[in-house]
Amino acid sequence: MPDSLQHSLPLVAPSAAVDTSAAVQPLVFLPADSAAQAFFGGEPAMLHKFVSVPDTFHREFPLPLDSVFLAQQRALWHPKLRELTWQHETEPYRPDGIAGDPVPYAFRNDDLVTSALLISLFLAVWITAASWRFLRDLVRDFFYYRNRPNLFTDRADTILRGRPFLVLLTSFMLGILFFDYTQHQLPNVFAQVSPYLLLGTATTLIGLGYGVKILLYRLVNTTFFPQECNRQWDNYLFTSILVTGALFLPLTLLLVYFDLPFRETLFAFVLLMGIVKTLIFYKAYRIFFSGTLGKMHIILYFCALEMVPFALLWALLNAAFQWLMAIS
Repeated sequence: MPDSLQHSLPLVAPSAAVDTSAAVQPLVFLPADSAAQAFFGGEPAMLHKFVSVPDTFHREFPLPLDSVFLAQQRALWHPKLRELTWQHETEPYRPDGIAGDPVPYAFRNDDLVTSALLISLFLAVWITAASWRFLRDLVRDFFYYRNRPNLFTDRADTILRGRPFLVLLTSFMLGILFFDYTQHQLPNVFAQVSPYLLLGTATTLIGLGYGVKILLYRLVNTTFFPQECNRQWDNYLFTSILVTGALFLPLTLLLVYFDLPFRETLFAFVLLMGIVKTLIFYKAYRIFFSGTLGKMHIILYFCALEMVPFALLWALLNAAFQWLMAIS
């Protein structure tokens, strides 16, 4: 039997005289061809030419970077999707990028504000620890009025320490809350003025408001009331400032780091401020106006020295922010 891998001649009858040289030439096969392929005369695999498919999809969907396979896949897409793809991939390259929506300013991303809040927290803890004995006695005697002066009120360990820091701490807390009010209710001011300028202006004006209120209290109380009553009132006034800062510190942290909604923030602010003002009103009545006509006098006293300055401060803050927007 002849080796099919070497050569193969066609089968002919013995009686037929055929010139084999003029007949079908024998096929020479390469080692990669199989015996079946050699017998049926198929084209060897090594000789197969890879012919590219005519590029018909580029005419329908001409994208220069498409391969044949990708063009075939895109031919099955929806026409609207193909149109969007064409618009996206044929736009010129922009090295500077495309402007997106600006990220709104937030205190939690500001290192300076975070550092100021940490300092405020440390100050509150230090003042409370340094004046713990004084605060303990003050809370114990809050609903009790002493007819005789306390002989130990002037001792070094029974005074409220860090009074200037109390005003600064509370002013900073209220400044952050008013900044949030500006961000939601005065968006034009917030968009045009630097946030540091807004926060610094609010803190400064609130601190000046506290200073003016303390001076007014001392001026009126020195004129109409005895010295011992004035001393007691000073202690309770600065304690109320400490309580205000201590109550607003958790609210400020919730606002800055947990995005407390504006409605809940406003409700908590009114509630906490109402509690502080109610306690101040009660203590002013017990110290100064416990007489027969005290109820009428306490209303005039409290409105003139507590409510009117607060309303004027609110109007001054709004006017100052509008002026900052005008000059920006």
